[in-house]
Amino acid sequence: MFKNILFDFDGTIMDTSPGIYDSFDRVVEHYKLDYPRSEYHRMIGPPIRDSFRDFLGFQEAEVENAIKVYRDYYAVEGMYNGDIYTGIVPLITNLRKSGKKIFTATSKPEYYTRKIIERKGLLELFDFIGGSDISEKGRTSKQDVVEYVLETQNLSEKKEDCILIGDRKFDVIGAHAVGIKCAGILWGFGSREEFEKAEADWIFETPEDVEKFLLS
Repeated sequence: MFKNILFDFDGTIMDTSPGIYDSFDRVVEHYKLDYPRSEYHRMIGPPIRDSFRDFLGFQEAEVENAIKVYRDYYAVEGMYNGDIYTGIVPLITNLRKSGKKIFTATSKPEYYTRKIIERKGLLELFDFIGGSDISEKGRTSKQDVVEYVLETQNLSEKKEDCILIGDRKFDVIGAHAVGIKCAGILWGFGSREEFEKAEADWIFETPEDVEKFLLS
């Protein structure tokens, strides 16, 4: 059914929450904010610039410095702190064996995404790694990233052959805005209720469920 599979990264391919949460800690501590760690999950999915503004209450003038505080830790140590979800490597391996093309489409900066995938020894599993620009000012939203992946991979005229797999409503919204289908997955940071409200095309509980669907 679908020949080109786009994967979100955080919460879909990898549980990046340990390193992200530690990096959020640095920001909360630096600014002496009263923001509970139990709410950090809300900030995984949107562009970090939006999260800092919408959830931590930063004014636009302070967002740049807050991102620097975050990245001073994340870029050195935090981004490697996490694990690839069980079942993801077999899923992507089997999809590739069947002739499907595999891409990432993540709001995480492309530079960091590539470095993490390379460190985990999985670079050969992907035909292209697409993410936001490092400044997170131009290509930031999921719609921006999906459009970027389709354009650079000459898939803009083949949208019916493409699907995005992701764990948050932002994936559904971004995919639909571009004109491709989106499947929500439940092993990440989102919920069934979130996907139903966002009108995800499909909802899957495990990587095995995704594989059965894409290879059926």
